[in-house]
Amino acid sequence: MESIKLLSSVLSVIFFFIMVAVIYSQFRKNKTADSNKTVEQFDGIEEKDAPIPKVFFAAYFIAFIGAIVYLLLYPGVASWKGFVEWTPNDDAYVAKSIDLNSNINSVINARSDEKMFTLLQEEPLVLQSGKALFGDNCSACHSQDATGQHNYPNLIDEDWLYGGSPQDIYTTIYNGRHGKMPAWKDTLSNDDIDELTQYVSELNKGPFTSNDLFDANCSSCHGKDAQGTQGIGAPDLTDNIWLHGSTKADIKRVIENGMSNKMPDFGDRLTRNQMLSLTSYIVSLQNEPQENIGRMQSKTYIFSRNEKPLPAVLSTCVGCHGSDGLGSVPGAPKLAGLKAAYIFNQLNLFSSGLRQNTSMKNAVTDLNVKDKLLAASYFSSLASPEISEISPEKSEEGLIIDPTERLIFQGDWQRALPACSTCHGQETQGSPSFPRLAGQSSDYLEKQLFDWRTGLRAGDQGKMMQNVVRKLTDDEIKSLSEYLSKI
Repeated sequence: MESIKLLSSVLSVIFFFIMVAVIYSQFRKNKTADSNKTVEQFDGIEEKDAPIPKVFFAAYFIAFIGAIVYLLLYPGVASWKGFVEWTPNDDAYVAKSIDLNSNINSVINARSDEKMFTLLQEEPLVLQSGKALFGDNCSACHSQDATGQHNYPNLIDEDWLYGGSPQDIYTTIYNGRHGKMPAWKDTLSNDDIDELTQYVSELNKGPFTSNDLFDANCSSCHGKDAQGTQGIGAPDLTDNIWLHGSTKADIKRVIENGMSNKMPDFGDRLTRNQMLSLTSYIVSLQNEPQENIGRMQSKTYIFSRNEKPLPAVLSTCVGCHGSDGLGSVPGAPKLAGLKAAYIFNQLNLFSSGLRQNTSMKNAVTDLNVKDKLLAASYFSSLASPEISEISPEKSEEGLIIDPTERLIFQGDWQRALPACSTCHGQETQGSPSFPRLAGQSSDYLEKQLFDWRTGLRAGDQGKMMQNVVRKLTDDEIKSLSEYLSKI
């Protein structure tokens, strides 16, 4: 190795003197050249003894001086490190994968996720490798310094679309993200869109005030307080961070035409340790990395057990319905324990438009049959809360005394109203054709019943539910929803 370095140094010195000789010779030629002297003549074309243009000579000289300066700053002569004492370890782009694996594997071993990411923040090689991976895979969209650009989020601020914990960031890298907002131009009138545009544009300029149009159409994703929902990537509209433009024209364009942003998945492109390194680097860019680490699910050992994040289709679903299927967003139904056949059927109804819900229509548009079966199988496999035992008090004739309980377990045949339990099960536990009602949110149940009545919800066999609900009073719908939610 030393002999190679010595040979390199000797060659560098020889090359230096050759370059000096070349520049000097050109300098002499420039001084003695006569632009009026003809050197050669061929076919009427004269070759003059003209000097090299000064601009080329100056550029050549500057490049030579630059090479000399570079050689002085960085190692290039024997074992001398140069004035900046640079080494290959200072360059994140040449970090060795075998060293990265060794560093990460030793940190992961039997530690909780929180402790693991804390320790990875103290590993320079891990962060250097993450920086290199970011430059190769992420900087084109998020910029080299991770501050983002129009349509692509800033990764060093506190505004996270899908959550800023290391677990959230890793899932985003692994699965990618497909952020979609539906187009409202075919659903809302021009006046409605103008009203929403004005309302949204002023959300960050004063105390929050509600808006009926926003509540009816936007709150299911952005929240009643318009502060967003990280589970589905719906942004906070009350801050001053605008991914797609902040002018009224920008806001109106997004409301009218919707938005579809897709980040590619890297689960098959990068190794687990590379994704952990990249995640650790992104976390390190925060002002308080430990705060982001502290947002993780407590006492989890996902990476120690080498578990993979949920598939992309499920990571979208759990944003609203929760990883436990018990709902994490107001208005989103509990799916845990619903039968797989029922869930699969509802997804098809949303896709076809027979069941109308703008958010769900948007969510299922790109799902294929395999995705729908996977989602249905996952949520049906989750444990649902136990159903409370109910012993309705009855009269001597066997008629349930409480009118709400009577509608659920006996019905009202004088009004041609079958009992809810006839289709939904004796404990309203559901079946492959009918959903579980027990323990469902009262707000959700009430909305569904009113939607059946008005025709906003359809798809049942023979319009059975629509015919039933039309015979119920508003008070009965509310009392039924409240009672079923507590079973």
